[in-house]
Amino acid sequence: MDDHHKDFDAMIAHLFKTRDGKKVLQHWENRYIKAPVCIPSESDAQGYYREGQNSVIRAIFNAIKRQERGDYITGDDNE
Repeated sequence: MDDHHKDFDAMIAHLFKTRDGKKVLQHWENRYIKAPVCIPSESDAQGYYREGQNSVIRAIFNAIKRQERGDYITGDDNE
């Protein structure tokens, strides 16, 4: 992973370490990650859309974890 990605992870971690940042993450986790992705009465496209929302939130959580733990691997598999 290059320094640009490490710097980005550090910025994300710094932003969401605040009290308000933690509240935002908790809200997003409840709203997006813990909510159903697919609902039988909705179209398949809605499920793909919801999974896209979840992937953004997971990327933020992963960036924070990588920065805190220093868990970087070579290549592009750090999302």
